[in-house]
Amino acid sequence: PIGKLVSYRTNFQESWLWKNVSIGRSGSRKLIEVVPDTTTSWYLTGFSIDPVYGLGIIKKPIQFTTVQPFYIVENLPYSIKRGEAVVLQFTLFNNLGAEYIADVTLYNVANQTEFVGRPDTDLSYTKSVSVPPKVGVPISFLIKARKLGEMAVRVKASIMLGHETDALEKVIRVMPESLAQPKMDTSFFCFDDYKNQTFPFNLDINKKADNGSKKIEFRLNPNLLTMVIKNLDNLLAVPTGCGEQNMVKFVPNILVLDYLYATGSKEQHLIDKATNLLRQGYQNQMRYRQTDGSFGVWEKSGSSVFLTAFVATSMQTASKYMNDIDAAMVEKALDWLASKQHSSGRFDETGKVWHKDMQGGLRNGVALTSYVLTALLENDIAKVKHAVVIQNGMNYLSNQLAFINNPYDLSIATYAMMLNGHTMKKEALDKLIDMSISDNNKKERYWGTTNQIETTAYALLSFVMAEKYLDGIPVMNWLVNQRYVTGSFPRTQDTFVGLKALTKLAEKISPSRNDYTVQLKYKKNTKYFNINSEQIDVQNFLEIPEDTKKLEINVGGIGFGLLEVIYQFDLNLVNFEHRFKLDLEKQNTGSDYELRLRVCANYIPELTDSQSNMALIEVTLPSGYVVDRNPISEQTTVNPIQNMEIRYGGTSVVLYYYNMGTERNCFTVTAYRRFKVALKRPAYVVVYDYYNTNLNAIKVYEVDKQNVCEICEEEDCPAECKK
Repeated sequence: PIGKLVSYRTNFQESWLWKNVSIGRSGSRKLIEVVPDTTTSWYLTGFSIDPVYGLGIIKKPIQFTTVQPFYIVENLPYSIKRGEAVVLQFTLFNNLGAEYIADVTLYNVANQTEFVGRPDTDLSYTKSVSVPPKVGVPISFLIKARKLGEMAVRVKASIMLGHETDALEKVIRVMPESLAQPKMDTSFFCFDDYKNQTFPFNLDINKKADNGSKKIEFRLNPNLLTMVIKNLDNLLAVPTGCGEQNMVKFVPNILVLDYLYATGSKEQHLIDKATNLLRQGYQNQMRYRQTDGSFGVWEKSGSSVFLTAFVATSMQTASKYMNDIDAAMVEKALDWLASKQHSSGRFDETGKVWHKDMQGGLRNGVALTSYVLTALLENDIAKVKHAVVIQNGMNYLSNQLAFINNPYDLSIATYAMMLNGHTMKKEALDKLIDMSISDNNKKERYWGTTNQIETTAYALLSFVMAEKYLDGIPVMNWLVNQRYVTGSFPRTQDTFVGLKALTKLAEKISPSRNDYTVQLKYKKNTKYFNINSEQIDVQNFLEIPEDTKKLEINVGGIGFGLLEVIYQFDLNLVNFEHRFKLDLEKQNTGSDYELRLRVCANYIPELTDSQSNMALIEVTLPSGYVVDRNPISEQTTVNPIQNMEIRYGGTSVVLYYYNMGTERNCFTVTAYRRFKVALKRPAYVVVYDYYNTNLNAIKVYEVDKQNVCEICEEEDCPAECKK
């Protein structure tokens, strides 16, 4: 027989068909869809809406099964660490009615894999096994990962001289032994007429960075929001398990749509993508709506003035781009806000405090009062309906203006006054400018507080409102240098206000005049990039050798753009200064397949700072271990856990606290070993303040240190195991 051609199965979605269809007078509609590559049973359900008959629902899901005569099922870990020896497990199924010898080949794709006990030059490894009919036969390969990042696992099995073949490819994430340190240096240029300017970049890579972990990239963006647009569905790497953090999946889409429409973009696929993500974010956010129309940080956890103002403002702006948003819902949220004003005109938080600078009343509530007034002022209905509330709030702010000495408070108050057109808006802006810090070498301006990004972003919004566009350029220069690789900022509010400020200024600086050449020099190499007005959404990308220390970039022409040098390396953070006390204790379970870890943490106070903002504890597990759906037990009750998030295929657990003080916060996490791994690298537990990630602590722990000989199958075992 002639062996048949086989394609690798790569699509393993667990759910995949989400469609709205209209059915005409015929009463039927035919759909042709490609089923994912998983060999499994599928359940199809749906509902219909009719103007006469109303709502109709399928009584029982329709079931169908995708199956092959001969196929492979994988049981692979979500992630491993570099240098660990891991058993990759597969099972072969034969539905052909007779027993066959199967040849199974695992490939070394792009030299990412080392077959333990075999020559380093091997590009593949083939095993043979007998597969009876109707019986699952296991087969495994012992490997090590050579490189960090995504490792392709490509396997092929065939019987009957290749007449029946199956092949699949999946990705395993290879994690570093330490924590990744992403950094980005940025220079923004804006040339009104022809100019020529050189921008030097000196790379600050820590000498203690792990070998092989360095990665350097150069990016040229003729559009400030290019990276945000490209990463809309993956902006933040931090957990997003509460009502405020969920908004980071919602708000950037609004700002991107504002920018795309303001600049006349013809990229319809980007508009469609942002609109779809906007709809998903809206639906998720409604889970945090309380019965009185307000919003809370957790589901059914009580109302928050801060979060209700945040959500109401965002929903109102988003209503321009989607009809799903109920105007009455937004109005009710704003009505609830208005009802919380004190007779003095100020607003205070009614719920728990997890963002001290915004919600705390230690500085007369100026920040929160300004934030609520901004929400009311940006809604046309509320601006009229609650005119008295707004006026009382503005009176309170104007009376406090002379006493505001905190840049964070003043930046939000100034923006609120700008929106209101208050008579003291210029006085507020002048005072804010006097508080700024200028770095003439980098031509940057920013405000030095614990919330530098948020403060500086509000200041830039006020510059735009005051039509001080050129004065806003140094502020923009500083802001773009604080962004993550994805184009976002470190925290939710940073991202919300930072992107909003950049978008508003970017709308005023049109890229339609772009016509310039970029010359990039590094080591002995020179590269050229030509940019014109049609390349608004283009991102030019180039990988740089990891031993590069310096780059020189020359720009000549007219227009504006963003030069970004992105570099990442892995660094052991265990010896960093801790602002939390963190203790770990491995408990005896009597089993090699169960891990129980007792974790205790508390905040270390400093001067008057007695507690943190919202605190998160992330427990990462050793390779081969995963948690079930209820991994937490024996938690202390003084400061209860507010939410739990299981991430990365059950290999990481994140726990949320409103805040953390000096009291001990303890819990036990239980995990189970599902995969065989030898030469295990340490895992870590980290606790940090969500609004000030410099306040943190990290500790590593280790489990059983099995060697390769303890987990290998006979033919996989290296020579030293057979002595």
